[in-house]
Amino acid sequence: MDYIFDQDYSISNLNNINTFYPRITSDTFCRTEKIFLVQIINPNASSISILSGDNHGCYQISGNTTSSIFSCSEFFYPNFSNYSATFIVNGDPSKGSLEINYECKGYDIKIGIVQEVTWNTIHKFSSIVTLDGLLDSTIISELDNDYSFEIISLGKGNYRILYYESYYIKKLPNFSLWEISFNNSGTNVTISTPFNITKFKNRNSQEEIIGLIQFPNDGKLIYNNIFGSVIKYRSTSSLQRPINPLVLNLNFLYSSLPRPISGSIGNMTYIGYLPLVELLGYYYLYKIKDDSTFQGIPITVNYTYQPDHTLSHLIKYTNVDNSSSSISLFTLQLSYSDFNSRQYDFQYFFYSLKAYSRPSDFQGFPFGFSSGNNLNYNMTLSVPTHGFSILSKIQFFMYDSYGNSLTLEVTPSYNVDNNNPQKTVLRSIETIYVNNFYYLVRFTISDIYGLNLIETIVNNQYIRFGAENLVSGDIKNGVFEILYDAVKYGSTSNSFTFYNHIDRSTFFTPDQPFSILTPNSEINLPSIQLQSVDHLKDIKDISYMFNDVDITDNTVDNIMYFSFNNIEKYKNLPIGFTLIDPRSSQDMELFNGINVYSSFILKSVYSFAIWDEQNSRFYIKFKIPANTSPGILDWMLVFNKENYLINTQLPDECQLRIISTKFDSYGPIVTNIIKYPNSNSTTVIGWLFTIEDEINGFKDGYVTIKGSIDSSIYNITLTSSDMVIGSGGNKWKGDYLINIPYILNDCVSQNYSVYYAVFTDTFGNRNKYYKIQTDVELASGFSYDSSGNPFINFVKDTSVLQVSTLDVCSKIDLTPPVLISFNASKSSIDVGSLDRSITFNFHSQDLEGLKDDQLPIVYITDSNSKIHKATSKIVSSNSTDIEYTCTMEVPIGFSHPYGFLISVYGFINRGGSYSGFSGGQLKELGFNWFVETKSFSVSQPIITGSSGIDNDGGDLWLYGRGFKNTDKVSIMNLIESYSIPITVLSDSAVLIKNVKPLNSPLKVYLTNNLQPSVKSNNFTINPIIYNFNYSTTPIPTSSVSPTLTPTQSSTQSPTPSPTNKPQSCIGSPVCGGPNQGYCKENVGCICYSPFIGLDCTSKIIIIPQPKPNENKPTTVIENSNKINNNYQTTSNISIMAIREVNSITGEQVKIHYIDKWYYNNISSTISNYQSTILNNNISTTINATLEWFENKSNITFANQELIMNPSTIKYTVELSSYKFSNQLNNLQVIIEAQIQSNENNNNNNNICSGKEFGDTTTDNSNYIKLQVSSNSIYGRFLKRGIVDGKTVTITNELLDSKLNSISKENNIQSYIGIVIGQYQTSVIIDPDFSLLLENQQLNSDSPNSICSTSPSTSLTKGQLAGIIIGASLFFLVSVLIIGKIIFTKSIRLRIMFYRMFKKSKNSY
Repeated sequence: MDYIFDQDYSISNLNNINTFYPRITSDTFCRTEKIFLVQIINPNASSISILSGDNHGCYQISGNTTSSIFSCSEFFYPNFSNYSATFIVNGDPSKGSLEINYECKGYDIKIGIVQEVTWNTIHKFSSIVTLDGLLDSTIISELDNDYSFEIISLGKGNYRILYYESYYIKKLPNFSLWEISFNNSGTNVTISTPFNITKFKNRNSQEEIIGLIQFPNDGKLIYNNIFGSVIKYRSTSSLQRPINPLVLNLNFLYSSLPRPISGSIGNMTYIGYLPLVELLGYYYLYKIKDDSTFQGIPITVNYTYQPDHTLSHLIKYTNVDNSSSSISLFTLQLSYSDFNSRQYDFQYFFYSLKAYSRPSDFQGFPFGFSSGNNLNYNMTLSVPTHGFSILSKIQFFMYDSYGNSLTLEVTPSYNVDNNNPQKTVLRSIETIYVNNFYYLVRFTISDIYGLNLIETIVNNQYIRFGAENLVSGDIKNGVFEILYDAVKYGSTSNSFTFYNHIDRSTFFTPDQPFSILTPNSEINLPSIQLQSVDHLKDIKDISYMFNDVDITDNTVDNIMYFSFNNIEKYKNLPIGFTLIDPRSSQDMELFNGINVYSSFILKSVYSFAIWDEQNSRFYIKFKIPANTSPGILDWMLVFNKENYLINTQLPDECQLRIISTKFDSYGPIVTNIIKYPNSNSTTVIGWLFTIEDEINGFKDGYVTIKGSIDSSIYNITLTSSDMVIGSGGNKWKGDYLINIPYILNDCVSQNYSVYYAVFTDTFGNRNKYYKIQTDVELASGFSYDSSGNPFINFVKDTSVLQVSTLDVCSKIDLTPPVLISFNASKSSIDVGSLDRSITFNFHSQDLEGLKDDQLPIVYITDSNSKIHKATSKIVSSNSTDIEYTCTMEVPIGFSHPYGFLISVYGFINRGGSYSGFSGGQLKELGFNWFVETKSFSVSQPIITGSSGIDNDGGDLWLYGRGFKNTDKVSIMNLIESYSIPITVLSDSAVLIKNVKPLNSPLKVYLTNNLQPSVKSNNFTINPIIYNFNYSTTPIPTSSVSPTLTPTQSSTQSPTPSPTNKPQSCIGSPVCGGPNQGYCKENVGCICYSPFIGLDCTSKIIIIPQPKPNENKPTTVIENSNKINNNYQTTSNISIMAIREVNSITGEQVKIHYIDKWYYNNISSTISNYQSTILNNNISTTINATLEWFENKSNITFANQELIMNPSTIKYTVELSSYKFSNQLNNLQVIIEAQIQSNENNNNNNNICSGKEFGDTTTDNSNYIKLQVSSNSIYGRFLKRGIVDGKTVTITNELLDSKLNSISKENNIQSYIGIVIGQYQTSVIIDPDFSLLLENQQLNSDSPNSICSTSPSTSLTKGQLAGIIIGASLFFLVSVLIIGKIIFTKSIRLRIMFYRMFKKSKNSY
């Protein structure tokens, strides 16, 4: 530093830079910026007011009464030379001055070639060079560049050159060198990079484009910013990655790259989209000819832009309500009316209050819609404000997704004096490395009015945070922490703006001191610092656990090994790995679209390299997706934002080769659509879709339908089981009925349209359709790849996706639903506590009747335009009234400390009108409208996220808040529970070291040994399960880490899944009738929820959650829906014993009754019990986890997808190792089930009980049903379990005769033994139980019944059963024969029968 003393002031040169270079290579001058600290050294000196320098402009950055920091800048012309300048304090050189000498220098650049021109799907053509002598931050002034190339700094003098279509289509014939130029202070510098054209030539003959199809075939399309034309073709290229760009009329800004979707090299099918530009012209599909030139195939397009529906608006009123002491309320009402026959078409909008306020998330109907219908409606919004501001006017902005805007000015209730110089003080900023690509950034601030939010912009993305990131102190004096992804955002030098609660902003510039308190500290976000960018030169010894891998219909787990020269530069680096093959690119949302910017969009879940000290190398575990493209599997190693290594940059010996005879990276499509009603049908409203996926097959789909007048929304889920019966279809091609829940007494005539659809195949490929952009897509800013449209065959005329109801009414009901009551369970909430739930109960009425399949949504909003919402559910209803309830969890720190506003929208009546109520309207009605959030327990530990972990265990990071109050973590899985110490890095991050290996979800919570009351929430972590058991290809000879080498047992083929025998469809009517189930050939009855059983006549009873038994894993279910004559039914399920039996004779060897259990409450729905038995001096731990399912859910156990019905209790039982008496014995887990009633025969009632045990129809399981009168307990016992980490077949045995179960007319009991063979380490089994209501009571004529009275009969029950079954079978066969004839003749009759045999599935 430079100092001068013996004056009144001292001046220090803080940045201490005396040599400067041009900021742009074409400049011939330097721009200097000097940072000075000026301090008073004479106590009698006046305050510091100004610093001035020769030809310099200086301004104060920060200061106090004794010190100030100044920034001084200057431009120098015209030549490079040495300079000097004198800086003076307060205009008096005798009081304080400093002279500085410095120089301006030009660049002396030396060029080196790191990598010749290569091709990959991320960068297309690119090369890497070194420009020694050039600063990494220098802007390169490129010559003759019309977006044809781009030079990107990689750091340490390395640069990547990207060559775009406008370059390589013209340049390719001159293949030996690719040259680009830039200006260096008036001198042209040329970079010549070698290009080897032979790598891109076909080996045998010129590439041919075969079977080119365009959708639509004439290229004529009217569009509205969503989907454009698509082409599909086959290529005969012998290259795995042929270069076939699609370019618009030689306008290279508009281009795309077709992607492979099926086939094999030499016969590969590609699909590509033609970006939307309003014109009549041509795209060209290029291919490389034998002479290395490009040949263009013209493709006609005729795009016409048609704007979406937009309605004119009228401001009805605005109002500012200052009556509340906590908050001001700004309410706006807009009236929208029909204009040129247009109507609201579900466009989304967002708003913001104050210019700096973050825009709200995109919102659509019903938010803000207060009354009317889509032809004429009112929007009423209430926005909370603080009511006080330094601004005389606060601006309110509102924009819709079509670009229409509205701006209003709001006058705050109280103006704060803007002359007060007090601003936010940034006391410190710290950066702490956490793990992988994450850093912790900690801000310590003070502000007398309280910090509202902090804002910066990185890569054109806003990063905003506020009270939700407060980890200690308060908003006036506090510490805020964020978890920063240094690869997603990269290394940056960005300005920061701090806003307080009176709307004053404080601006901090990068590379400058932010505070006089810390003059040597600057505000910069972290980056991953590389010691070297020579990874392409240094990487070596790449190998794989498996190579030449066949992934046909099979996902394969694999390991990549590699090392580096100069290994010490890499050992401590986080190195991410991701696949970029066609299948994986879908999950990452990798788009090759319009080349306006060079950046590609990549959303990836990385696997991270682990350093193996013993073998001096890295290894990475990963999964190869099934049925991806054959040949070389593309992958990428990521070092930081700018530096990554792609496999195509490496030689052949480094590549991972895969075999795939069923390559498929394309989702299902719809090939035929029949609309209903049509001329032949008036009873079905909807569509019959024919869905095809010729390789992987259709798995599931989701369709959103919206009504044009009343905005009613129907979300319909499809699975392969929803295929129309009798259509002769399969998963590769089948018919599916999309049936709108149409009610004839709805008095509104309207159109219903498909607005969104997504269809997925069995290996995760998906195609999506949007009628308009949804809130998710608007927020992401992605361009749309039209090739993923499942309605590609209907892209020209989408009217087929619209159906109309009958003309049932002459006019729309103009009276909207009214709100009778609205109550919130809390008037204030601690937004830092574990319990942040709040419940809203409300009651609406409409004399026309409310649509009970449309559920209102409750919203909470804050003054920064943040919105949180939850959908209600119905409590009770009648023809005119519905009572709703809604519970939501308020986000951490939400709207602290000024409270949030409540609103509710989305009431729809049967006459075509809707209503909703803003916070202001709720207040006017006298209802709850506001919740205070003054309390914020910042020290309460809350886990919000974690790093990844796999089944090998290891280190685990937890993210959240309040962690400094904790010192221990409790870990629970299906095997065991244990506690270990933690390493607390900060309030936001803790490290758990050496988590034990696991094969099931992990539940963790944090505690404090010395403060038992300190406890976090329970947090569930799902591990990645790797099984390195690929055995078709031998393991490579290269050594592998001993801990990762598969054992002999792990390479064995998996056990075949058990399959139940085909069953006949039974019942009268068959399968309970068309509303309860349908018959599936060779399977049996398929029941609609809530019906269940072999004949679909049993109904699941929705009951309150049973109270957990803290002594043992026993569930007692009492049916609150009393049976006839008000008798009560009680059911009991418990784990009774572990029984060892001889597998040959079936004789019992030992039985271990389990009496003592240790209870642990995991969550409100999950309880855990542990017990131990001692056998042959070896302890076996029994771990039982009981989970209650309130709603219908899908789960996976032992590689099998299962449906958990509502009000089901699931028992997950895990056993540790057991010492068998000999090798012939098996083990049985004995489950006791019992149902009893207090009903008796005192009133001459014929009370009966009975039991059934057999096979289910759909999930390859056994079932037990115990019935008393008209109530049953139903248990499902899977025929598979997880034994020693592998899925195996198990059996279930009825033990009633061996264990003397109870069998009375009002009390029946059963014991089921789950039979497990010999095992080594662990067993997991997973039965579940539900309570059923039968459609009729058991009686003396029921098979196998036990009754209190037995009327005489000439036939036994068995004889009667034989006669009945014989007659039923004759009838069933007759029906099937007739049905076969009908179903093969008429699609219309297939639909009619489908509606008879299948209940409509409505999801909301």
